[in-house]
Amino acid sequence: MNLHTIGINHKTAPVEIREKLAFSASGIPVALSSLTQSFPSSEAVILSTCNRVEIYGTSPDNSLNKETLMDFFSAFHGLPKERFSDHIYHYQNINAVRHLFFVTSSLDSMVVGESQILAQVKEAYMTAASLETTGNILNQLFQRALNVAKSIHAGTEISKGKVSVSSIAVEFAVKIFRDFSDKTVFIIGAGEMCELVLKHLVEHGAKAVMVANRNYDKAKVLADEYEGKAIKYDLLRDHLFEADIIISSTAAPHYVIHTDQIRNAIKARRGNPMLLIDIAVPRDINPEISKVDNVYLYNIDDLQTVVNKNMDVREKEFKKCQDIINKEVENFMAWFEELKIGPAISQLRTHFHNIGEEELERLRPKLRNIAQDEWEHIVYSMQRTLNKILHKPARVGKEKAKNGGGYQYVETIKNLFGIHHKDDSKK
Repeated sequence: MNLHTIGINHKTAPVEIREKLAFSASGIPVALSSLTQSFPSSEAVILSTCNRVEIYGTSPDNSLNKETLMDFFSAFHGLPKERFSDHIYHYQNINAVRHLFFVTSSLDSMVVGESQILAQVKEAYMTAASLETTGNILNQLFQRALNVAKSIHAGTEISKGKVSVSSIAVEFAVKIFRDFSDKTVFIIGAGEMCELVLKHLVEHGAKAVMVANRNYDKAKVLADEYEGKAIKYDLLRDHLFEADIIISSTAAPHYVIHTDQIRNAIKARRGNPMLLIDIAVPRDINPEISKVDNVYLYNIDDLQTVVNKNMDVREKEFKKCQDIINKEVENFMAWFEELKIGPAISQLRTHFHNIGEEELERLRPKLRNIAQDEWEHIVYSMQRTLNKILHKPARVGKEKAKNGGGYQYVETIKNLFGIHHKDDSKK
């Protein structure tokens, strides 16, 4: 009985490989059912996100292993193994446990400390549990992983502070405008970064959106997505006064927003403040604009400085998180090893008690005149003696299990006393 994790993530495989091995929400139940039907008594959970695809599994007869899981990936997705084998990672037992705890705690994420992965792991586990493809082992493993992640997020600063430029831009906006519901956001350019900032601002309550781009069709597509209005690029200066927040990221080699334009805009706004965020390189907004009253200007370096500071905090917390995880991994493995040696200890007890019963059967005819209560005392004494003999080996086995050596210890005892598995006795 071994634990296995097999998968790919943003570190080991490009998106064109990840998307070929990804499981859709509707495909996961089909895949789990297929996997557990192919391997009776196995347990399995599938985690599939934009950054990783992983299968966690175990089976009592060890039929579930790296090769069989690779074959499953290949067969289910109709993709030859040679197309993805170089990108696959595989972890077993303690390394599989540690990997899941790292993943769930977001220490293995593209953005360390993000909280989304915790919800994704929980959903993956709940899906498998509802389909009854988890059992005692994976139930324990995933419940502990979720608890570890919650403890880390609550007890450390690994999630403190935003670590993306778009999120920091929104943080700056929140400092100036607590409520975005009556604020107008003006996006100049329609690149990915502008879209991310706009998305975050809308999520925070912004409702009025304007978009200007040299390509008017692109501006209209983005504006329509947020029920805003597209502005012709050569007329953007005429609409600056309408904006409370301006986000600019064009490919222009020169400034596209000038000091006199903003000074006029502030006058038209009767002094109501404006926030300008310049995430273009070269810069789109003349830095002299920061001297205009009631204007707040930030550029990409301002944002990146905060990102770096927050990343430093998270890196310092990383070691603390590792220590928490290592302790919890040890606790789980002690439980897992003890679980593994349980059947072996039971077999050890059965073996010795069978010997005791055989000897009692031989003894009984020789004691023809013994009273029944005296015979019961003999039987009780024999059983008590055997239990005393077995108590120390069983207790040491459980102690050994805490260090991962319980199973090997019991196997040694079994070999010493000639105890064989049931299947072996038939050979």
